[in-house]
Amino acid sequence: QEAREACGGAGYLAENRLIALKADTDVFTTFEGDNHVLIQLVAKELLTAYADDIKGMSPVEWVKFAANFAGERVMKRTAAETIMQRILDTRQDNEEEGSLFNRGTQVKMFEDREEYMIATVARRLRGKSKETSAFDAFNAVQDHVLHAASAHIDRIVLEAFVAGIDSCEDDEARKILEMVCDVYALSVIEDDRAWFMEHQFLSTERAKAVTRGINERCRALRPYAELLVDGFGIPEQLRYAEMLHPENIVDT
Repeated sequence: QEAREACGGAGYLAENRLIALKADTDVFTTFEGDNHVLIQLVAKELLTAYADDIKGMSPVEWVKFAANFAGERVMKRTAAETIMQRILDTRQDNEEEGSLFNRGTQVKMFEDREEYMIATVARRLRGKSKETSAFDAFNAVQDHVLHAASAHIDRIVLEAFVAGIDSCEDDEARKILEMVCDVYALSVIEDDRAWFMEHQFLSTERAKAVTRGINERCRALRPYAELLVDGFGIPEQLRYAEMLHPENIVDT
């Protein structure tokens, strides 16, 4: 879709192949409708795991746990634990703009958001379930549920990215991947900037620095744009489009 829009009217021409590619890929962009059902399943799994962690707690223990959940890691990391711990140990918890490029700071922000959301949606569900059926309780907090699941997905993607960079042996490739990872992490923070600010994970000035950081990384990546596209290894014959070969256009 991005490519079609970027090419203007030429993107609609069959000879440029974008409409055929869009038709092929569109079905894979959404499953179960607009993906809400799949995200709900992710949330259900997260809440089930969370319930297992707190099962058997007394009311006093539950209140203590809920009040101090930030210090208790209830989620399970998918990337190598040693890699993620090493990254977290480098975090910078100050208000300087530079810390937004610190990988440990980024990972910590993603983890804190996920843990906060899971804990608070669990509390809301627990309260609602005393007033109504489980089905109605789930629907009543569905916006919160979907947000928590999305936060989990974002964190999983970031951790996988970090682990992939850690396994990269080429110094130049590693440098480029680090910048791409910054763009991903900061873009996620920018998209959910309101939540981070409302919950005091991000100050106003630091929120502005997020957008500046994305722009800075995009400028730095510009010389590598073609290299990054080539990195997907798409065969040349599959990349052919008439608009890429103006020499074939016949003047009328």
